[in-house]
Amino acid sequence: MTSARITLASALLLLTSTVALAQRAAPPLRRVTEFEGAGVSRGPAVAVRGARPVSSLPPAIQRCARAGTNPSIVVTGYWPPSNEAVRRFSTDSTQNPQGWIGGNWEGRGYDVFSYFPEFTPPNCNNCGKGSGDLQVDYQDTTADFRPLIEQHEPVAVVTMSRGNAGNDWELEMNQYNRNSWFGDFCAPFQPDPSPPDVSVPAGFLRLSQLPVQAVVDAINAAMIGVNGYICFAGDGGGFLSEFVAYQGVWYQSDKRSPALPDWCISAGHVHVGATVSWATAAQVLEITLRAVIADLDAAIASTICQPSVTPSGPGTATLTVCGEVMATGGFSDLLFDGAPPSAFAALVAGTNDASPFQWKMGLVIPFPPLAVRILPVDAGGRCLLRDLPGGMGPSTIFTQVVYQDASAPKGWGFTNTVAIDLLP
Repeated sequence: MTSARITLASALLLLTSTVALAQRAAPPLRRVTEFEGAGVSRGPAVAVRGARPVSSLPPAIQRCARAGTNPSIVVTGYWPPSNEAVRRFSTDSTQNPQGWIGGNWEGRGYDVFSYFPEFTPPNCNNCGKGSGDLQVDYQDTTADFRPLIEQHEPVAVVTMSRGNAGNDWELEMNQYNRNSWFGDFCAPFQPDPSPPDVSVPAGFLRLSQLPVQAVVDAINAAMIGVNGYICFAGDGGGFLSEFVAYQGVWYQSDKRSPALPDWCISAGHVHVGATVSWATAAQVLEITLRAVIADLDAAIASTICQPSVTPSGPGTATLTVCGEVMATGGFSDLLFDGAPPSAFAALVAGTNDASPFQWKMGLVIPFPPLAVRILPVDAGGRCLLRDLPGGMGPSTIFTQVVYQDASAPKGWGFTNTVAIDLLP
């Protein structure tokens, strides 16, 4: 056991402080060229591809693979043509009498679902708020959006709305947590609360996490009369379009950690030109989805989950470490999940797993520990530490959480042990 390793283990834990983590922006999507590991479809079966074991997949993808389902993508629409573009991905037989086409869409290993309001007449110009799901209304969209999205635990969310006149497909980069919005059609005319996201300051900017350049390139290469472009400098307009756009990227930001069982990789907004025909809008949405799926495949394939080397118990809480390869410049997230609400918990780390210490009917695997850190467990029994740094290897750090759990035989629970493989 060298002093370099002691320094490394201590640094690994010290760098998880909430102050340090709060100063880092969300990490970019990880991109490689080959997909590994899809779930099995509710349509034609799609096997887990490649030699990668299911246990090494990110938890969200592993969950789907074990359940025999596919990861989900959700698309939403507002005024036509955006609602008509997404119609065939609705599972509602009234809204989509032709039948859902989203199951294992195009054999790509993802299920696509859609939600949108209806308007009278369907080809309206002055459309108003509409009826049904996601009405063009701040209160209705607020009430509908999260419940509709969360039931699918999607890996991607694409929100859409009608833009200006023209045959454009405008990918919005900027969504703001506005304090004041253009009034909608029914009192109260502003969101409640406003700004809608109380977790960040008024005016906070959330960026699109869609592969915007890949989408634009694919649309323009198709040469079907629609101009794809990215709006880098502007915003979504300060009305319901930007409001629903903000809801999408906000959801993704909350779920952006690959260690989460409901990881959301990608989200963003599209303004569809008002004069794009319904059929063409549906066609361009499909082009968009293909580019998004290619990016999802790359992100999933390049995400590494560090191996679990012992099971959990006593207790059922788990420890997961997922992200980039833990070399210099790489970062991973650590998730402790499934504990009692606000439980006392200690993260234990060391370089030796061969001499476990028996205590309270459990085993402390990293023994002797090189570092111990108290974890801030929330009311949901979870602690997520983002951006653990890689590098300073080669070395393996064994990590485990010991936590208070009144349901355990001696009042203490023990998670599985994760071996974090650090590289130079």
